[in-house]
Amino acid sequence: MTSTASTASNAALRRGAVHLMLAALSLLTLFPLLWMLSAAFTPNELITQRAFRLWPEEASLSNFRIAGEKHPIWWWLFNSVLTASAITLGKLAISLPAGYAFARLPFRGRRFLFGLVIATMSFPAVLAIIPTYIAVVKIQAFDTYSAMIVPSIPYIGFYVFYFRQAFRSLPDEMFEAARIDGCGIWKQFRDIAVPNVLPAIAALSVISFMGAWNIYLWGQLVLEDSARKTLTTGIAMFADVDGADTPWGPLMATSLLSVLPVLGLFLLAQRYIVQAFSSGTVEK
Repeated sequence: MTSTASTASNAALRRGAVHLMLAALSLLTLFPLLWMLSAAFTPNELITQRAFRLWPEEASLSNFRIAGEKHPIWWWLFNSVLTASAITLGKLAISLPAGYAFARLPFRGRRFLFGLVIATMSFPAVLAIIPTYIAVVKIQAFDTYSAMIVPSIPYIGFYVFYFRQAFRSLPDEMFEAARIDGCGIWKQFRDIAVPNVLPAIAALSVISFMGAWNIYLWGQLVLEDSARKTLTTGIAMFADVDGADTPWGPLMATSLLSVLPVLGLFLLAQRYIVQAFSSGTVEK
């Protein structure tokens, strides 16, 4: 009896030590974000003069005002939301019906075409930057929203694969009953398939939005006008313009703007993300 109690006590101590270590590592990981949050509301002239505090004694919104006077940060925020939303909707508009077709519609060459889609996942997107840039310039789309949005949509290999697996996990009986009731392919897709994979749609929507929000290299290449830049590309202008005298307060305020929308979206869809990746989407 004593041995059992001792073993249980040792196991509890080990779990406690592991949790304590994970908490310490979490705080270490979160420290840059905490510093960003504190610096965003600390007057710029006080940031480097005082020790770090979780919340500044003299909290102020002056950094946001200064950042807005230096650069069009609110246009950057609008551009980021616009481009990320358009890219996400474009990816879903193509990958959802494609995934359904590969999962539920018998047609000649289905396996071969699906293999081609999967093969695109093995090619880094950076390989297509130069030819895509040349094409954008030749069609006179340089420095436009279209140049930022359209070339980013076709990278959907993973999305098609994931939706195919999600649709294949649905019971065949639902679709057989729908066919008996006279439902066509489109009605089965719209009224039966899509409502039953909403967690997967929510999960990939967040992943796509975050990926589109963080596009940097392509945005630096095709967006020249300051008013058309996104937050990700615009933040670099603080260092470019001010050089060694980087205004850390306005920079951190702008960085906070770039984090909050994505963080809020993730928190809103967290339940669906967990449900999507913990549900059975393994091919039958």
